[in-house]
Amino acid sequence: MRVTSEMMISQSLQRLSTRLLRYERAQSDVATGKRIRTPSDDPAGASRALTLRASQRAREQESRNADDALGWLGISASQLQSAVDRLQRARDLSVRAASTLSASERSAIAQELESIQTELVGLANSSYRGRPLFAGFAGGPAVSGGPGAWSYSGDTGEITRRVGEREGVRINVTAAEVFGLTPTDGGVFARLDEAAAGIRAGDTTAGTDAIAAMDEAIRLVSDSQARLGANTNWVESAQLRGQEVLQAIRVELSEVEDVDLAEAMMDLQTQQVAYEATLRALARALPPSLVTFLS
Repeated sequence: MRVTSEMMISQSLQRLSTRLLRYERAQSDVATGKRIRTPSDDPAGASRALTLRASQRAREQESRNADDALGWLGISASQLQSAVDRLQRARDLSVRAASTLSASERSAIAQELESIQTELVGLANSSYRGRPLFAGFAGGPAVSGGPGAWSYSGDTGEITRRVGEREGVRINVTAAEVFGLTPTDGGVFARLDEAAAGIRAGDTTAGTDAIAAMDEAIRLVSDSQARLGANTNWVESAQLRGQEVLQAIRVELSEVEDVDLAEAMMDLQTQQVAYEATLRALARALPPSLVTFLS
């Protein structure tokens, strides 16, 4: 086969272009730290990376859900503990009221019981990030009304958060559950009304009845605390597992997408030497030209 100068130039330029492409690819690998930048670089690897990234986003969302759930559960538990403290104070006052007292002492106890009732209404109507804590899905106050007409204004909605791939946990309790409210009974708020009125009027049995009512109210609130505590442990455990899974996904994604830096640096040096050698060979094969100057 007859070799012409034009053929030599064409083949030399083609080899030079190939070397330059490989050199540029090696530079990009080192600069970006990624070996897959387009699906054509590694179709199977790119598909695996997409699957891993989707799983990573899901786990990250579950982690954010867990953070929100822990915030909600923490505030709820704090409010319920305050309710227990106030109910315990109401019980102590009821114990005092079961004894023979002067009219002024009975009036002072009744007034403090009414004050505790007001505090409990405030706790029942507390909110977290603008949403009522104890009203289910409802947007307004959980407890409404007044003496003799207390009622639950929320619904039975169970607020849940997805904290794992197949894990949804309830993060709320309702004021109806916590304070014993029913459509026909005002719960602890009605019991405090009755206790205050009876003690103020000098009813000797009002204090004894109030002791039993406060014990029942404390039991209800404590049961709700226990449920929230169990769910808090569940969320914390799920969050820990999620973090471990997320770390494993990140490691696998790095193995699929990232370059071995030492290997990439060696390849860059190899491609640089090969490109410069191709330039020098081309300069020797052709008459003096721009290629000779570049080499």
